[in-house]
Amino acid sequence: MATESEQAKQSVPINQIPKSSVNIVIRILVIRRGSITPYKNSRHEGSFRTIILVDEEGTKIQAMLFNKHIEIGKDSLKPNKSYYIANGHLDRVNPNYSSVHKEVELAFTNNTIIKETDHEVSTQKFSNGFSSLDDADKLPNGAILDLICVLVSVNPLIQNTTSKRREIVVTNELMEHTSVALWGDFTENDGAFLKNLKDDKPILGLCDADLESLLFL
Repeated sequence: MATESEQAKQSVPINQIPKSSVNIVIRILVIRRGSITPYKNSRHEGSFRTIILVDEEGTKIQAMLFNKHIEIGKDSLKPNKSYYIANGHLDRVNPNYSSVHKEVELAFTNNTIIKETDHEVSTQKFSNGFSSLDDADKLPNGAILDLICVLVSVNPLIQNTTSKRREIVVTNELMEHTSVALWGDFTENDGAFLKNLKDDKPILGLCDADLESLLFL
C-alpha cells in the first residue's frame, strides 16, 4: 500500500482525470452517505449505497456502491471526513438517473483502497459556489443549484407504499421562508438528523437542490 505522502503526489483533481481511467488516486471529502437501499430489475437485484464526495477544487462526484462493494466503505467514507481513494475508476453517468457530476461517477472495484487522512480537504472553493434564496427565486423552474440557508423547522415524514416525503422550512437573512421537499432516503437519514438540530437553527448547505422541490412561501 502506498504511503500517504505517495498518495498525495499521485492524487489529481476529479475534473483532470481522463474518462474511463483506472488506478486513479483522489483526495476527497465525504459530504453525504446514503442508506443501503435494495433494488430489483429485470436483470439484477441486490443493494446499493450512494456516497457524495467533493475535492479541493469544489467538484462533486458520486460513488455508487453495489452489493459486495458496499462492504469496502462500510467502516469508512463517513460524512465530514477526508480520504484518499485509490484504484477506483470513472464511469459515464447514466442519463436516466440524477448525478451530482454532469459526465462521470466513481465506481469501486475489488482492488479499491480507501484511506482516511488528517490532511483535510479545503471546502473554500466548494462553499464559494453556493447561492442564496434570493438567487434561487430568480432562476427558472427546474434549475439545479447549491443553496445556503438557515433551518427553521422540520415537518413529519409522509409516506405511502411507493414514496416517502418530508418538508423542511428554511429562511434567509430577511426571514423569508421557503419550503424544501426531501424525497427517498433523504427523508429519514437527513430528515432525522435535521430534526435533532432544528432548535439550534443551523446554517445548511443544500447541494444540487432542484427548484421544483422548493416552494417560496
